Amino acid sequence: MKKGCLIALGIPVAFAVGIVFLFWFNIYDVHVRYRLTIEVQDGDQIKTGSSVVEASYGVVPDWLPVGPSTYLSKMVGNAPTVDLGEKGMLFLTFESVSRNSDKIRERNKQFFCAMEDIWCLPFAAYGGPGTGVDTNIQKRAAVLNSLVRKSGPRDVPFAVLPQLGRFRDINNPLSLVTVSPFDLAASFGAGVELKRVILQQTNDPVTPPPENWPQWLKEKGQMSGKLTGWPIN
Repeated sequence: MKKGCLIALGIPVAFAVGIVFLFWFNIYDVHVRYRLTIEVQDGDQIKTGSSVVEASYGVVPDWLPVGPSTYLSKMVGNAPTVDLGEKGMLFLTFESVSRNSDKIRERNKQFFCAMEDIWCLPFAAYGGPGTGVDTNIQKRAAVLNSLVRKSGPRDVPFAVLPQLGRFRDINNPLSLVTVSPFDLAASFGAGVELKRVILQQTNDPVTPPPENWPQWLKEKGQMSGKLTGWPIN
């Protein structure tokens, strides 16, 4: 009788342990840490801004009803910022650009990726396929594992960049407006031009908020998902 009870108890315990191991080996994060550097021509000067950020990509089996098999689960860091003095600050945000059909086609000619711009950025820079293209979980995980082994600086095509922005009033959080990477002069004045955006994988620590950010922007939780990472820890 006692032996039978132990066997009966052991079956659900073994099943539970098996489920834990199944999830443990099939659900995990791949971390991609990279430095983004912006180069801006301002008259006869080149001004730069740089920030190390880390993206976590959750790999989830297709048989779980939680959405895409690979998705951006976490973003840590702060938006790269170029200080143009009295003209204002240029931010490379974490938000995707709102594109019409023509711009989507233009972007897809250079690199196709169906996910958020910041999610796609490392793949676009290193020339690998966007993992959103393939529905097979093994292939998606292989693409991510291949990506983290790549190195060296790469220019990022302007057409695939996340949204650029500036504050009309740096003390007003609601005054953030979109800036075209192809026409910085329209927002900052004649002689201002975006020259390059460079991405390079690195082991350097994530960059803290820049010293030239206003105090309100440095506070935890401000502009989360736009100029600072998400979720907030």
